[in-house]
Amino acid sequence: MANALYTKNGHNMFEVSSLIQKAIRRSNKDYACYAANELAPRFRKYLWKRLLCVSAEDCYDLVTNKIVALKQADDAQSWQDKSPLFIEKALGILLATRKNRDADYFACNLLNSRNRIELPKDEYVGSNAGCYTKNGHDMFLVAGLLERAIIGKDDIRAGYLANELMVRYREFLWKRLIMIAGNLNYQAITTEIVALKKADDMQPGSSPKSSIFVAKAVTVLLKVVKYGYCGFYANDFPYPVTCLKDYDNRYMSIPNYVFDCHTHKGKQRGKTKKEFIIAEQSALTPYKEGEYDQCGWDRFFYLEKNGFYDKDHITPRPDEKKMKEIEDGCVQQSLFD
Repeated sequence: MANALYTKNGHNMFEVSSLIQKAIRRSNKDYACYAANELAPRFRKYLWKRLLCVSAEDCYDLVTNKIVALKQADDAQSWQDKSPLFIEKALGILLATRKNRDADYFACNLLNSRNRIELPKDEYVGSNAGCYTKNGHDMFLVAGLLERAIIGKDDIRAGYLANELMVRYREFLWKRLIMIAGNLNYQAITTEIVALKKADDMQPGSSPKSSIFVAKAVTVLLKVVKYGYCGFYANDFPYPVTCLKDYDNRYMSIPNYVFDCHTHKGKQRGKTKKEFIIAEQSALTPYKEGEYDQCGWDRFFYLEKNGFYDKDHITPRPDEKKMKEIEDGCVQQSLFD
């Protein structure tokens, strides 16, 4: 492996990246700060990518807006003399905020449209490439039905419809989710959905984008509709002061819990995804019970085995001109408007 993929103390960069997320899940300040201090000199962009991911994947409260703002402040610093202040504050917030993995569960089990669902007023369009989704639905019909599914607290259908839009019309999906948030009339919710879109936009375009920010947005909207208010989310809470310089002259060994099925060493040891799911769920600190904590992961393991989409039944994509019109908002907005 190239030398560039090692941290300043000689750790494998991907193992340290795994460490920071797992340490934050466990609210382990020492390991989280050590990992951040290891990554910051050479892999600062990757560190922020991981912190943004943690804010959506592992956190119950609405903290992505805070982490996005801190990343933007860090980016604005001169590259010659970057202070660790914004990273330190992000770590403190993520360590202290309540944890659950609803967004991850939704992304893995519900945000999927492998098996086509028949929709009202819907006809399969076959090879006619207009404004259609992967499974041949009119995208504007899907957008309207997505709002109905969220308002109707139907998470299974919401996951199907959101995925149909996300695959081809990601920008359009985000506009719809932000609109739904605005209609709910909770400023804190709209602020967080907008921040989740910003975090999603910050993902590098060189590799497939994670669906975690979309999943977090949909689960937040579903939860607010289900309970009829948003006061269960904490906006202000005490968080620990962190100082990365305290770790400049320290060497810490990577703990065994890092070596799960996602790492090379973990794979060599025969670690499985089922073990990972159980271990990381039980490690959440401070823990806040989620909507899906008692649900099984059978759907995910089925999709992993059989494929997350049916390659033999895919409606052709719209041409580039049509796609640009859609993104620019120059086509019909909704069958329901």
